[in-house]
Amino acid sequence: MMEKNIYRKGLTVGVSICAVVLLVLGSLTNVVGIENVNSCNCSDPPCWPELSGTMGDNNWYVSSVKVTFNGTTNNTYYRINGSNWIKYTEPFELIPQGINLLEWTCDSNTSNISSLEIKIDLDYPILSNYTVKWVGLLKWQFGITATDNISGVNRVEFSLGNLVDTEPPYQFIWRGCWWLFCLIDLFDIYFLQWDAWDNAGNEIPQISYNKCSN
Repeated sequence: MMEKNIYRKGLTVGVSICAVVLLVLGSLTNVVGIENVNSCNCSDPPCWPELSGTMGDNNWYVSSVKVTFNGTTNNTYYRINGSNWIKYTEPFELIPQGINLLEWTCDSNTSNISSLEIKIDLDYPILSNYTVKWVGLLKWQFGITATDNISGVNRVEFSLGNLVDTEPPYQFIWRGCWWLFCLIDLFDIYFLQWDAWDNAGNEIPQISYNKCSN
């Protein structure tokens, strides 16, 4: 049976920067946090969307997103996820979680549609079904279920041994004397702790479990 790649946590510094450089009338316009732009030319002069929100990891927003069209917007129409076309009159807030498709055009000219994806995940992963079982001499297997239906689970961390698992099932093998933990239970000490992150960077508040009673 193949073993998963479970590793010890170190220091990881990740920087996720998404920038789209748009060529408009011979000048260069920078729009940060926008991806998958097919075209920004809506008229002459053109219009383009500017997104405002809290950017998490992997180009996911971890807040609602304010959409503002700049440039010539008198005849700009937009729609979200294939809904009806709406005439743009003022900035609007995009709240639905998941991968949203923003499309825009001029004068409902559906032969010239520009688009981009806006990914939003507001919630952290859910941890459930904590398990522990003896699997050998001084050898214990700890497990937990982690779910995230929006951006997906990125990793789960287990405090004993500072272990990290990046794919389900989230299980960790620990070697030690269990009865010592049960004695510590008398003092109500909690140190079996779990952390989990989703792919947007949302972290669940650290969860602690009692060693013998769970």
